[in-house]
Amino acid sequence: MIPDFALARGHVWHRRPEPVAHAFQYPLWLVWCNVDEPDRLLRRQKLWGRRWRPVTFRDRDFVDGRDRPLGEKVREQALIHGLDWSSGRVFMLGQWRTFGAVFNPLVLYMHFPPGADRPAAMLAEVRNTPWHERYFYPLPLISAAQGQTACHDKTFHVSPFLPMALRYHWCLHALFPDLRLTLEDRDDDRVVFAAGLNMRMLDADAGAMARIIYRFGAQSLRTMAGIYWQAWKLWRKGVPFHAHPGRSELREEENSHDGRG
Repeated sequence: MIPDFALARGHVWHRRPEPVAHAFQYPLWLVWCNVDEPDRLLRRQKLWGRRWRPVTFRDRDFVDGRDRPLGEKVREQALIHGLDWSSGRVFMLGQWRTFGAVFNPLVLYMHFPPGADRPAAMLAEVRNTPWHERYFYPLPLISAAQGQTACHDKTFHVSPFLPMALRYHWCLHALFPDLRLTLEDRDDDRVVFAAGLNMRMLDADAGAMARIIYRFGAQSLRTMAGIYWQAWKLWRKGVPFHAHPGRSELREEENSHDGRG
């Protein structure tokens, strides 16, 4: 049975074989929550709430900056991208605001049709650094021997150390209480980058919700610090830098109007 709420605890890992080898992993915790009922989870622990708490849930932290209920916004965004999530249950897996800060490189929204014990589709909400732009990938899932998969072209600039001309290959193992996700960036058949989550779902009772705060502290600040630290290490290793294609086009347009183009 798929729980409405859980604390997903484990680690995130990144690995690239070229042009120089680079790999790391960090401990991580995420919230698994029915998008229609975050308040049911918040009522379990006084240190969690909608107003300022060590862990705070705000609808405007997800999908867009509006204060509309998260469930409505997720289903609306899914429909915009061709996914009909009007029936069944929808869950989010992501970071909530901790000690006033929130940054989610990736939030996953998963749709379980009525009676299903596996998601039929995902909506990936991606944020990039340092531009803090937001983008959505609709991911209908296909069952395969290695798990549930989805493939598509990369159409959003995320890391300045990876080019745009790549193809994404997702593989999800949602075998509760374990959840594993792998994302490979491929250039034809060559894997140039891979990242993933290895998580275990824990019961979100009051004690666990308090302990995870003391164990991890300001999760989002740790995430941002880790991103910049690893970026600095890649730069030191001489990994080529890829400018934001949209920003480059904007600069070219500006130059064409000021006599320098």
